Amino acid sequence: MTSAARKGDVDKTVSKMLLHLNHLKARGVLIPLSSQSEWSRVSTVTVLATLVHTHYVKKVTQMYVLELTNFYGSASLNIQPVLMQSICGDNDWIAVIRDKALRYYHLIRPTDPKPMQHVPDVDYSIPLQEVMLTPYKGKLWYQLVAIALTQWSYGRVIEHLPKLIRACAALDGRTHTEIQDYRLLAKLMKPMQLERAIITSFGFESGRLFDNNTYCILVELASHGQPSIETVCEDYKVSPSTVERLAQSSPEWCWVKSNSPRRLMPTEQTDKIFKTIGVNQKW
Repeated sequence: MTSAARKGDVDKTVSKMLLHLNHLKARGVLIPLSSQSEWSRVSTVTVLATLVHTHYVKKVTQMYVLELTNFYGSASLNIQPVLMQSICGDNDWIAVIRDKALRYYHLIRPTDPKPMQHVPDVDYSIPLQEVMLTPYKGKLWYQLVAIALTQWSYGRVIEHLPKLIRACAALDGRTHTEIQDYRLLAKLMKPMQLERAIITSFGFESGRLFDNNTYCILVELASHGQPSIETVCEDYKVSPSTVERLAQSSPEWCWVKSNSPRRLMPTEQTDKIFKTIGVNQKW
């Protein structure tokens, strides 16, 4: 199948989805990215980031011109870490995605999954437009700015933070923000800071690498504490020699404790980053 043919199939799928979104006022759109092609994944994230941020998107292909206006909602996209390189390595990461999307890095592996009994009813309370921002420039504000700067430029930080603070108040049914909204948002945004440790850039706007091996090591340490080599082997379906080789190549994050059984141990730097991103924070 040619690249043009693949893009044609994707265009049909995307166009159906976008036609449904036209003039839509919704709370959110949930989209999994695991089964899409690399081109489709980047295209989906780029289009939705633009649509949610500007409420407008225009797509031009050989067959049609698709224009969406007046969309008010959010988009939640679930992507496995192994696929992140295709997103952050693309030029659209700098041009569109990085400043218009919040990346939430979830490190805890489900060790005791429970079946969903029912779909919960979520009370989204009052519309965001009805919430007024009460200005606050104390310690919590500057903490939020510092966290947000790990992913966004300063201009986007000043644009996004007030909306997120107002959203916290809206979910609580209040028409004015309070100091508790700043505290809640500071806790919710902590995992954003992991990005500085797992994405390496070799140029100002080019050459980015998502370090998936480091991410996998941090997942094991955050989920199990001091996992045995055997546990890591079972989680990733690799051999003990592979686990030990990868652990030895990441001495800043872990070391192998030579007892029975042999275990991965977190370093001081790992403990520090876990505290920073709130792995064990209390609610």
